[in-house]
Amino acid sequence: MPYLEPRDISLDCIDKGVPYGPPGTWNVLADDLHFPLLVLKETALAHNIAVMAEWCRHNGFLLAPHGKTTMCPPIYRRQLEAGAWAITVANVSQAMVCVRSGICRILIANQVMGRAAVSSLVGAMKDIPDLDIYCLVDSVQTVSQLAAHLELAGTPRPVKVLIEWGMPDWRTGVRSLEAALRVHDEVKRHSRLIHFAGVEGFEGLAHSEGGPEEVLRQVDKFLEGVLKLASKITAGTSKLSEAPLFSVGGTAFLDRVAQVGRAAGTRFRVVLRSGCYVTHDHGLYREKVLAAKQRAGDAAVPEFIAALELWAFVQSLPDPGMAIVSFGKRDCAYDLDLPIPLFALPGSRPLTERVPLDGARITRLNDQHAYLSGAVDRLSIGDRLCCGISHPCTAFDKWRVIPVVDDSYNVRDWYRTYF
Repeated sequence: MPYLEPRDISLDCIDKGVPYGPPGTWNVLADDLHFPLLVLKETALAHNIAVMAEWCRHNGFLLAPHGKTTMCPPIYRRQLEAGAWAITVANVSQAMVCVRSGICRILIANQVMGRAAVSSLVGAMKDIPDLDIYCLVDSVQTVSQLAAHLELAGTPRPVKVLIEWGMPDWRTGVRSLEAALRVHDEVKRHSRLIHFAGVEGFEGLAHSEGGPEEVLRQVDKFLEGVLKLASKITAGTSKLSEAPLFSVGGTAFLDRVAQVGRAAGTRFRVVLRSGCYVTHDHGLYREKVLAAKQRAGDAAVPEFIAALELWAFVQSLPDPGMAIVSFGKRDCAYDLDLPIPLFALPGSRPLTERVPLDGARITRLNDQHAYLSGAVDRLSIGDRLCCGISHPCTAFDKWRVIPVVDDSYNVRDWYRTYF
């Protein structure tokens, strides 16, 4: 099977941001690349990978970073080299990117549905003897369908499954211990094809109009439910060759996850599936992690650094109090929050002469244009504008190649994504 190599990337001017002509020695601030441009800052990326790996080691947790955040094999490799136990994905197409990247332990944090998806997993397992596949189940029907497809495809060994815990009005997952036990019985009935590996839940869906304290109560209740499920379903289980998995999300509620993980760690292998930590952001996750640090104390939660920046030009100042900036919905995350203006850099000025943009904000987006208000009197046409992003998952998927830059914005590498 041909694998994606670490340097398996060819640049062309049809890649967004890449100029016409042969690759050169490029610097973002020297106007060497097309704007808009999403950049990945090497120092911050390396820091985040290292501190999360160390925090998990310190707490005795396994880390299976959620690969759907970046869909970027070079980042997967760096996470695994730092000690990650596996890479998590959300579906079989994403799992195939991991397979082609030589990753041999993949956790699909979702139910696997359909003949084609199961056949692809089985085909990969036949070709790669040490490929270890995990996925989720939350109903008797899911288990029976998965088993039928595995049987039809001739799986060479069982797929490992985690029983997913859920809550009313949330997403997938069993809604009661009784339902979970029925699912567990069905898994045991198909033991030749499916192997019970543990339990799973995702606390990041917690939301409430009652404010942050009510959200925390939801998170605590949910995590307690996952732990109760794990304890109930594994009571008296003696046939597992190793401790079952207890897997939860992470990132948004790291303080709460750490508490329940330490409680579970005496009986289970605790697996966190944090994804957005790897680049962090200037919006949603910055606020979430700051809140977790305030609740638990600075030392109890890792310190992450925003690693993604979106660069563009101020291209028009058509009306008082408004600037039009040269990025839009095709270039940035906008599903949760709009980009956050950080600073402007006039003309060819060095980074030391950047202009802070406190009070400025992006108010709306078109496909290729952004509307900025506030601090407009500090801007001129042609200024370079640096914005932070909120929610990395929907920033990465706008870019097929992303330059990795050093602290002086010299391009040191290019990372390709596979969305």
